[in-house]
Amino acid sequence: METVLTPFVWLLKQLCLLFQSYPIAIFVFTLIVNLALIPFNIKQQKNMAKQARLRPKLEALKEKFGDDKMKYQSAMQELYQKENVSPTGGCLPMLIRMVILMMVFYSVNVIIYGSSTRGKINPQIDHSFLKIFGLDLAQTPHFSTDVIHAFELTWLIPIICFSAQMLSMFVSNKQQAKNNPQMASQGGSMKIMLFTMPVISLIFTFQVPCATGFYWICSSVVNTVIMLIVNHFYSADKISAKEMIEEGSLRRKKEQRIIDSQN
Repeated sequence: METVLTPFVWLLKQLCLLFQSYPIAIFVFTLIVNLALIPFNIKQQKNMAKQARLRPKLEALKEKFGDDKMKYQSAMQELYQKENVSPTGGCLPMLIRMVILMMVFYSVNVIIYGSSTRGKINPQIDHSFLKIFGLDLAQTPHFSTDVIHAFELTWLIPIICFSAQMLSMFVSNKQQAKNNPQMASQGGSMKIMLFTMPVISLIFTFQVPCATGFYWICSSVVNTVIMLIVNHFYSADKISAKEMIEEGSLRRKKEQRIIDSQN
């Protein structure tokens, strides 16, 4: 784990020294991570566009095999392989972000506590690097049901993190439903997904230093903005239209070669 952490810890420390501020450093770090993930986002969009184009064929298979789910699943897998479509392709960016989140969590512990395990705050740490609007990001929020008398400023991190995750999941589900109308009919499962990650982030950020929660906030906001930009330039409709044009061009070239060979 320490070997894996080294690049993250080094980069965070260098950014902290460069900007003399952990909040700015973590925002820049988040920006770098999300920009690096753009190719995966584009690949995800292209995969979703291919799935959208396969819907008529999938409907035909469903009608052909009726209630025989085994044959339908087998035929569907063959179709996916033939068309080079991954039904789980959209999970990769999310999994990568979760892995990076855990790496950041341990890296923050190394910076704040001096090791990847939590203990006493490192006395050599410069707390001025870890402050934002009077909030010490080295502190961990302590939840209490007495929200009126026990309220702490650190609670703002989990609350904002939950809100940012809600926004991110709402935009993501809305874009996916737009690209894949079949998802709109899955109202129950979509609502569960809409709340699952925000609730997890709310619980998780009450148990870790505010610095980790701040990273999650930045990640959610930056990811949402990049998601909207990618969806604008690589929407399922635009990708499908481009692929149809390319397929038409290839078909015409083949037809022309056949005509030329005959002459």
